[in-house]
Amino acid sequence: MKKITFNEEKICKLITSLGGIGKLPASGTWGSLVALPFAWWFVGTPALHALALIAFIIGVITISPLIKNKPETDPSYVIIDEFMGQLVVFSLISRMYMTPILLIFGFLFFRLFDILKPWPASFFDKKVHNAWGVMLDDFVAAIYGFLALDFLELISYYL
Repeated sequence: MKKITFNEEKICKLITSLGGIGKLPASGTWGSLVALPFAWWFVGTPALHALALIAFIIGVITISPLIKNKPETDPSYVIIDEFMGQLVVFSLISRMYMTPILLIFGFLFFRLFDILKPWPASFFDKKVHNAWGVMLDDFVAAIYGFLALDFLELISYYL
């Protein structure tokens, strides 16, 4: 495999940090916040699924050269995984159920599960030391976030 050049590394960092947003404090939170307008606009449409999938694929491709042969396998500036994960939470929600409150809770649930990393997210975070692990731990956190959001929707319906 060829060595990544300085310019290629800069481009990968620009993409994985979502244009440099990943350099801000609490970078994962910012990565999730950036996804919220997309989730709001595209919820309930195939475009949201496509955007989440594209973010996942681009994430794997651009994270790989940044972490190859480096001790840190999930640098804090890499936030494309949080962006993708937040999109996944809302990609399973119907447009007719989307409200600002649901958007807030979806954000909070995803951040909670991304930080806590319940199994199997913890497995991908701790044992899979490549771009797949970086992306998959957030994908799993997103599934947990969606399930919590769906449960909240369900109980609010009956209250």
